[in-house]
Amino acid sequence: MSSLEGLFWKAEALRGRGYFSRCEPLYRKVLSSSPDRASLWFDSCLALASVKRSLGGVAEARELLRASASAAKDADQRQQLTLESALVDRAAGLYKKSLAKLQPFLIHYKREGDWVGAAYILWAMGGSLRFSGNLEGSRKAFLASLAYAGKAEDRSGQAYALFGLGGTCRIQGRFKEAEDYYARASRLLAGTDDVFGRAYAHCGLANVLRQRGMLGPAERNYHKAHRLYSLLEDAVDLAYVDWGLGKVCLHQGRLREAEKRFQQALKAFAKAGEARGMVLSEVSLAQLWHAQGKTTRAEALFDKACRRSRKAGLHAHLEIFT
Repeated sequence: MSSLEGLFWKAEALRGRGYFSRCEPLYRKVLSSSPDRASLWFDSCLALASVKRSLGGVAEARELLRASASAAKDADQRQQLTLESALVDRAAGLYKKSLAKLQPFLIHYKREGDWVGAAYILWAMGGSLRFSGNLEGSRKAFLASLAYAGKAEDRSGQAYALFGLGGTCRIQGRFKEAEDYYARASRLLAGTDDVFGRAYAHCGLANVLRQRGMLGPAERNYHKAHRLYSLLEDAVDLAYVDWGLGKVCLHQGRLREAEKRFQQALKAFAKAGEARGMVLSEVSLAQLWHAQGKTTRAEALFDKACRRSRKAGLHAHLEIFT
């Protein structure tokens, strides 16, 4: 194995564990050093597009996809490009466009008996359906993803399908189901190298515990998630934890601390262009300001959040179970 290949596989190992910021410079080093290694260059460019997409850098991900397209040499590489393009569309909030690109992959993987692939596509589709407001369609997609991942004995795939089910059920107010799903996912990932997944399990569980009024356990799980996301330098998910902690503080009457958390989350979401997080933070801040008697200021921010949500094709301003 060459030194460049070694760098690439080290980056891949870091990416698989969720260390997106740490693997980015390794991919860039491969890209700058392997112009004559077409396959390695393509794989690194596409992987870096995935990293930027995961970090909220949709514009950068699209630039990398265009660069990857110029290096694609065969049908398999073009298929990889189309799939990543669908996931970038999903990250950008273009849910109908993403679903249209994902559907042929689902048909193909089912026809080929590739249950891992089918589970992954259904997981991606479940997210697009959830954020576009089709909650029951989302739940069914995640259930199907869970079934296919189970058929393939893919523990990671099962865990992420369970995360999806937990998130959709929470928004539907099905808290006990959601809590069970997060607990099952956590058991599947316990002791693994998937730091991101373990952080996600704590954050999802914290969300549903908060919604059930179990604020102490919720706060403890948020802090566990915060520690793990900090290891990953995951600014967007750290912002979701800050928002969740703000909600805990709000319901405990710790208004000054809640406002600090919401403002901190909003700043991070705005920097990353994370529309859903911005809407949730703005709505929460508006509610807090109204409680403080700053009603005019609260109304203006709430209206801004609603406009932002509609423009992005989201329904976050309507979610009472979030």
